[in-house]
Amino acid sequence: MTKSEQKELRNIVDKLEVEATCAKLHFNYLKKNMINDWIDQIKNCEVGLPEAKQMLRAIR
Repeated sequence: MTKSEQKELRNIVDKLEVEATCAKLHFNYLKKNMINDWIDQIKNCEVGLPEAKQMLRAIR
């Protein structure tokens, strides 16, 4: 994985963390937990960049 891909994944994780926080503030704990699971998958390298982008698109 290149540095640019790692940086892009980090940006996606940051955006997903913001979405998880917003979901928590709106008492949508199911959505928050789902997003946190996705974040864990990205951090554990279980998914690649295309899948991470798809996760970000799905949440918006």
